[in-house]
Parts: sequence; C-alpha cells; structure tokens
Amino acid sequence: MLAELSVKNLALIDELVIGFGAGANIMSGETGAGKSILAGALDILAGRRVSADFIRAGAEEAVVEALFVLDEPELLRPVFDGLGLKIKEELILRRLVSASGRGKAYVNGALVTRNQLGDLGGELLNISGQHDQQMLLKPACQLDYLDRFGRHGEMLGTMRRAWQEMSQAESALKTLADGLKEAVEKKDLFEFQRHEIEKAAPRANEDDELLAEKNSARNSAKLTEALEASAAALGGEPGNIVEKLSLVRRNLERGVAFDPNLEEALALAENCFHQLADLSVELDRRSRETGADSDRLEWIEERLNTLAKIKRKYGPTLAEVIERGRNLAAALDQLDNAELDLSRLRRQFSAACEAAAAAADQLHQARLKAGAKLADMLTKSLRPLGFPKIEMQIKVEAAAREDESACPGPRGWDAVEFLFCPNPGEGIKPLAKIASGGELSRVMLALKTVEGGAGDQLLVFDEIDSGLGGATAEAVAAKMGELALRQQVIVITHLPQMAALAGRHFLAAKTADQATGRTVTTITRLTPEERVKELARMLGGSNPSREAYILAEQLLAQNAAERTPAA
Repeated sequence: MLAELSVKNLALIDELVIGFGAGANIMSGETGAGKSILAGALDILAGRRVSADFIRAGAEEAVVEALFVLDEPELLRPVFDGLGLKIKEELILRRLVSASGRGKAYVNGALVTRNQLGDLGGELLNISGQHDQQMLLKPACQLDYLDRFGRHGEMLGTMRRAWQEMSQAESALKTLADGLKEAVEKKDLFEFQRHEIEKAAPRANEDDELLAEKNSARNSAKLTEALEASAAALGGEPGNIVEKLSLVRRNLERGVAFDPNLEEALALAENCFHQLADLSVELDRRSRETGADSDRLEWIEERLNTLAKIKRKYGPTLAEVIERGRNLAAALDQLDNAELDLSRLRRQFSAACEAAAAAADQLHQARLKAGAKLADMLTKSLRPLGFPKIEMQIKVEAAAREDESACPGPRGWDAVEFLFCPNPGEGIKPLAKIASGGELSRVMLALKTVEGGAGDQLLVFDEIDSGLGGATAEAVAAKMGELALRQQVIVITHLPQMAALAGRHFLAAKTADQATGRTVTTITRLTPEERVKELARMLGGSNPSREAYILAEQLLAQNAAERTPAA
C-alpha cells in the first residue's frame, strides 16, 4: 500500500506531501488544476522516461519519493533478490530528475538504475489513463492482459528461455553455413595457395640468412677471379712463368757441362721451378674450390627470387607467409570437418525448435482456457456497466503453427484479439474497430476488476470515467467501490458518483503564490464538510444549489453505508 507521496518541483507543484489510505483515494478538482500531475509523479516512480520540461521552471531537479507499507513483502522477493536488497515491510522509492537530463534512483537508500526502479515500481503501481486505454487497442497489450490474468509468468519464462536457446542454435548454424558456403567457393584457391607456400617451404628468417650469405659469396667471387688469374700466369697459359723457368733450367744444365761454376745457379733455378710448380698446383686447387661458391651464389639468387615472389603474394614478411600457410591448412582442415559440424548444428537447432514449439503449444492451450474464462468474467463484469446485452470473446490464434517449418517467437505462437459486441444484432467485431472512448474506459475498469493484482499493488485510474454519466456513471462508481474493498486505488475523476466513494478525498487546485506571484498546484485532503462542498460543485457547477448540496450529502451517506471507509 502507498502510505505517503512526496513531490517537489514537478510541473506546477512546488512542494507537497500526501498521505494515502487503504481502499479508495479520490482526487478531484477543476479542469487544468493539475490532478494528473499525481499520476505523472507515480509514473516517474514506475521508471518511465521523463522530459526535462516536466521539471518546474527555475528548478534544477524534481524529486518524487514514496513510502510503501507492504502486507505481503514475500511476493516481491524475486525483485528484491534481483536488486540485491533485503525484504522489508517498509519500502521507500525515490527518484531525482535533473534538468540536465541526468537523474538518480534509490530503493531504501540504495542507488539503483532507472530500469531496476521500474521493475519494482511496476510491481507496486498499476496506472491506467486515457493513454493506457488506447494501448488496450493494440494486440500486444491485449496479449499482456491475457497472460497476466492467466498467471502465465512461469510458462512465459520457459517460453523465452526455449526461444533464446533456439535463437542461439539458429545463429550458430547460420554463421557456420555462411562461412562454409564462402569457404567452399574458395576451396580451390586455398588449395593452390597452400600448395604454392608448401612447395616454396620457407623457413623463418630464411631470406635474411640468404641475403647475408649472398653478400659473403660476392666477396668469394672476387677472390676466385684473382686466384684464377694468378694460376694462369704461373702455369695455365703458353709462355707462363713455370714454362719459362723450365727452359732456364734446361739451358743451365747444358751450360754446367762447359762451366762447373753454374752448378749453384742451376740448383737455384731447379728450386724455384719446383716451388713455382707447387704454387701453380695450389692456386689451381684454390680457384676450383672458390669457383664452387659461384654455383651457390646462383642458387641463392634463385631462392631469394622465389621467396620474394611468395612474400609479394602472401607477405609482406616471410613470417606472415608462414602464418598464412598455417591458416590455409587450418581452414582446409576445418572445411573437411565443417560438414559434420553443420549436421550437428542442424540437429541442435531442430531439437531447440521442437522444444520451443512444445513450450509455445503449452502456452497456447493455457491461453485458450484463460481467454474463455476472461471473456466470460469480462462479460459478467461489464453487464452492470451499461452493457446489459454485451458479448465478448477473446480470440487466441496460432496461425504460424500451421507452417511446419515455422518456429515460435519469444512469446509463443499466438496472436490475441479482444472481440466486442456492445449491442445485440451488431455482430461481434474487434474491440479496436468499434469501441468508443467511454466503452473503452469501462472495459479497462472491468479488466482491472477481474485481473486482480498483488495485495500491495496500487491501482491508479486517471479519468477513465471521462464522458460517462447517468446510470452508467453510477454503475462504474459502484464497480470502482467494489474494487476498492479489496485493493488500494487512486481515482482521478470528474464524476460526482465516483468522488462520493467511501475513502479519502483530495482536492487539486491552482493558486498564485503571494510571495512570488507564480502559479502553483496544491493538493489537500478534504474534511467531511469540504467533501460535501466539492461534490455539490461537481453536481451543480461553481454556484451549486441547495438541491446539489442535499444530493451530495445523500451520495456520501449512501457510500458510507455500503462501503467500509478507508483508514
């Protein structure tokens, strides 16, 4: 139950505190006095988005705070657990709305998000206004009402989890199927690229090593050239040194026969000949060895060209080429196994779809039963509200179920439509097509009456009785009184019959602040005498007659006798 509401700097309200009681809490006042600001303040605590324009001009922020005294706090345990808070019998919701667009929300002093506040506020507050009546015309809203009436929360949770599992399986299947399709299209290319990289068989840093060896081999080529020239000069060409020295030695051998003193020269010539012959052999051997390095240099050049080619195609570095080869091999291996994975995911998706369909079928059957029951209860509830011959039906249709390949959505298969025939012979038609504003307000009241809510939930009716009068107004007031016997309600109304309900009566009025000259809205609780005066105004206008006062007293007396007054 809402025990107290504090509002500061909201629209025309400067600052006020209102204490509410069990049962009916009536709010009346002239048009434009600011009655609906109260519903707006409660909307803020329900987590609704708020425009900065709603903040009182000149103020930096608006503050709305409510004290709830809970008779059945255990019913809110799931919400409390979700917020990480302990259950208490007294609950304070507080929200600050800043002109800068920022704001803060609190539950029992603990900072929470706007959505978290809305989760709790939504359990404690059920607000119905003309906007909500228009929402009732939407199929999704009608489905919400049916599910709340049928207490389908647990089945809806099962349905949503099954749908999420199905959606995840479908997403995984689609991702793999799309990737497989692309990979199959590129398989030949991947095979060619992998073969080209494997044929080249690059090693890490091989290009750097070969480049260093190439530079070294170039020096060896210069050395070979020098050795070959030296060897050629000694013994590789006609007229070389060794050949000439051999001729010198032979001539000296003939000369010794004539002059023994040439023996020493001959020995020296022979010694030089043998040394130069050995040097010629050594130079020839070394030139042949260094000549082999030129073959290596040629191979290095070819190898570097090969590596440069694959780097241009798959690099730019050799490390990236090697990594590309690994990735291609992995991709081709994955492609080999993808068909098996695809079959597995298809089975998973099929099983998830079947599980979701089973949950949707269970929910469909529950909705059929709840729809028939709700239609019957609404019909009975609406008959005394000016519809003596009314006919209502709730159509629950699972059209998508007829398609064997179809899968249910997060709320199952069903499309729900409220059908309505207020007068005999007109034919039953969708509520959205034929209901007038007054008829819609009575359907809304009937829904709230039969729906029932948590024991601590506050029902707020913001001028849903607009446009009603006479016997219909009396019947609507009687239904509201019946509802107030079992649940706390706030009724913002222009109907005197509604304002006469037993309970607390508050008057909204606009006045000018004498200090500032600014217009402010005040909300005050009326005394019994003030209630009579307000009802007389509602019955007879700004200058009510004596008869209006008498009728006002009779309405109050009648309701006091029939209803248990609020505390």
